[in-house]
Amino acid sequence: MPVLLVFGLFVVIATAHNITFLEVPMYGDPHQEANLVCHYMNDQGDPALHSVKWYRGSNEIFRFTPGQQPPTRTFNSTAGGVSRGSCNLNSCAISVILPRNYNTKLSFTCEVSTEGPRFAVVKQTKELTVAVTLKEDPVISGVPGTVQLGEDVLLNCTTKPAMPPANIVWYIDGRPDRTDFGTRNNNTPVSNANDFNLRSSWRAIRLRVATSRGFMALRCEAIQPMQPPYIRATNATLVVARSPHLSMFTAAGSSSTMLEATVLILTLCISVHIFSKYSALSEV
Repeated sequence: MPVLLVFGLFVVIATAHNITFLEVPMYGDPHQEANLVCHYMNDQGDPALHSVKWYRGSNEIFRFTPGQQPPTRTFNSTAGGVSRGSCNLNSCAISVILPRNYNTKLSFTCEVSTEGPRFAVVKQTKELTVAVTLKEDPVISGVPGTVQLGEDVLLNCTTKPAMPPANIVWYIDGRPDRTDFGTRNNNTPVSNANDFNLRSSWRAIRLRVATSRGFMALRCEAIQPMQPPYIRATNATLVVARSPHLSMFTAAGSSSTMLEATVLILTLCISVHIFSKYSALSEV
């Protein structure tokens, strides 16, 4: 019987708070502070909260101890530190200064412990990738109102500045396009870095209309190469006309087709002129 009582006492003392939710953003802009929040609660009869500690990797960067004065303490860290924190008996929020090394993955741990003598501990860890994600979908330009079967169309897809710069993939009717117009080694061209070291991306394609369905489905995907990847996309539609129009004669851009189109237009104009004069003479 004494053994059972000791075992029961051990279970009560070892009970810890529960971490209900750990808020760590998946991506963090190095030009801004990252806001992290650890939410926790205790069940009725649990020991009181002893401390809440934040770790970046294996380095402690912040501590909240409600039984001490002052209750919060910030620790220097070679990987960067905390600018401010606000904690209570249910949550602990901190703002973290991020390094300027893009595509770097950081781990943050919240550790909650209860009062002794056993100081039961629970912890959770989440990762953050340093990156400036795309704030808008890519833009598709060059889409005409209508196109003809066999017509060539030049399209371009462009992103806003981001870091790391996005890789662009075109999809035509649901299938990825692998013909790169103006690119080498299948690399997406990128701009020079702006004042914030961010770069835009673009990719152009030239395609020939080869469907009689009445339309072609276009999709441009901008993929930032991170773990996990960040993707934004834009869809567009090429409308395929059912009857020929003048663009059939001008789409290729050669001198012979331009000449044929010019001759056709002149012939139509002369025919209309002759018909008009004939009609006027008939009335006389």
